[in-house]
Amino acid sequence: MTNRSLLGTASNSPFSPDFGKTPHSLVGRDSLLAEVGSGLVSGPDDQRYTSILMGVRGSGKTVALNEIEDRAAAEGWVVLSMDAGTPGLLERIVQSISEAERAYDALGLNDSRTKRAVEKSIGIRLGPLVGKIATTEDHELRSRMGLREHLTYLVEAAQQNGSSVLLTVDELHGIDRTEGRRLSNDLQHITKRAEMPLAFLGAGLLELKHTLMRDRKMTFFHRCEHFDMPPLSTADAMVGFAGPVRGADGAISDDALRLAAGAVDGSPYRLQVIGDIAWKIAGAPDREIDSSAVETAVNTANSVMNTKISVPAWHDLSEADQGLMGAVALNGGIATSDEVARGSMLDKRVVGNALSRLADLGYVDKPDRGVFRLTGLVPHEVILDEIGHADDSIASAAVFPRPKCRKFMPRAKAYCLLPQDHSGGCRSKHP
Repeated sequence: MTNRSLLGTASNSPFSPDFGKTPHSLVGRDSLLAEVGSGLVSGPDDQRYTSILMGVRGSGKTVALNEIEDRAAAEGWVVLSMDAGTPGLLERIVQSISEAERAYDALGLNDSRTKRAVEKSIGIRLGPLVGKIATTEDHELRSRMGLREHLTYLVEAAQQNGSSVLLTVDELHGIDRTEGRRLSNDLQHITKRAEMPLAFLGAGLLELKHTLMRDRKMTFFHRCEHFDMPPLSTADAMVGFAGPVRGADGAISDDALRLAAGAVDGSPYRLQVIGDIAWKIAGAPDREIDSSAVETAVNTANSVMNTKISVPAWHDLSEADQGLMGAVALNGGIATSDEVARGSMLDKRVVGNALSRLADLGYVDKPDRGVFRLTGLVPHEVILDEIGHADDSIASAAVFPRPKCRKFMPRAKAYCLLPQDHSGGCRSKHP
């Protein structure tokens, strides 16, 4: 029965169209969860003991992270759940360790720290003042400890109690570079070198492949096992729709189920949005979800996806990358690197490398050698709307920067950086 109040009507939808919220039915992730879980059970010698999940927006990274955290906690692990979306990650980890001291009384963390301080004081032979001095010293010791020491104490206490520690960091692509290097070094020392039971699971956008994974001072992250979030199959999507609907005493017709599953396009988030809208439009569970409700839901979901996924993904790109995406869109959504290079008056090799990088990031795919096609991450119509022009010639002029002169200057041993057909002499640097 629907709950009503003066504020409104509570939703009874079995779908969860919110980022990072675990859905009622988690589909298409069994293999991934089994891989990561097996690595955790195997211990520090297994490369999967430290892993990173990578995928586009809405691919289910946070949901998978939450599921692993829940499973580890159910097995008695100490779980530190963090995100790197804002600066101060290291301080938040230390604070989380302090909270773990209170939450996991059985580990005896406070006793462990006091014992260490007392042992340091015994050699001074302070007699009856040992307890008081030890407490003071312990407080000072805590204030001087860095992240590595805090983590080490926690892991040692867990290990002595037959447990392990799992540190998870979501939004890893947003980590402050200095903090990332510090965390990388500390985890490398504790988990890889000392082989202590501190597991790590990170999650972030595919841009990680071209940022953290190329930073020479973050080798720990390079050595983690990397998992790309797999797209949902049509069969997964059918289960993802049918299970929650029937579990909530609703019904969906076979035609509607096939239509909904075919519109998911591999996206777990899109599945939840379509399901939630179709449920509400149909008036489920009192009425069956039919094809008409699903058709309306799919159209509405397109708008939601554009607003919450595609437009933010578009603005993640540099102006140059937006120009390349615009060229592909203006060519009907599929183009060769030669076609893009001619349209933009850029070097063919530079264009090919840039489009290959965009393919790594999920913006385009490569159905054939040298051919690039827009994916559903930022659809054709969104790109045209963002560049704000319907006419191809106007759009091309707006999207692409003016080509450079590139004339070689022997005396300066450099190429001219001024626009092509500029007036006056060439320059290697702007005044």
